[in-house]
Amino acid sequence: FVRRQVYRAVGGLDPRFFAHQEEIDLCWRLHSRGWRVAVTPHSVVYHLGGASLDAKNPRKTYLNFRNNLLMLYKNLPDADLRHTMRIRAWLDGLSAMMFLFSGRFRHVASLFRARRDYRRMRADFSASRADNLRLGPIPAPMKPYSIVFQYYVRGRKLFSQL
Repeated sequence: FVRRQVYRAVGGLDPRFFAHQEEIDLCWRLHSRGWRVAVTPHSVVYHLGGASLDAKNPRKTYLNFRNNLLMLYKNLPDADLRHTMRIRAWLDGLSAMMFLFSGRFRHVASLFRARRDYRRMRADFSASRADNLRLGPIPAPMKPYSIVFQYYVRGRKLFSQL
């Protein structure tokens, strides 16, 4: 839940994302502007996963990879961004190999298209990036590990295993 005036003050969900990662970007912007982002671990939420796009749809792969790259670019300071993007390039390659070996060839193409479009769209996010970085640091609860690495290499398939 977000108060309407706060939601509007931070710019709401960034429509350039369309779907996927926009809520993480919103939380990052809330945090950088001094708002607290909290979790209520005992709450129950029913979420119809894949209602917008099924996991088998290469468009979902495209949006997840592209938007995650844009969200990181929009919110990470330069030193963290360079380090994170080097690791991301390696992990994206690993993901491409996993898609390839599982016969999901359209997902491989979606991943590479996502990286290409990220490079093309990055300039459109420069003003938002400057604004976000001027306002505050990255969120303290950011994990020092990659979920992609945890999922594919360490076999941790559930959030509770992280």
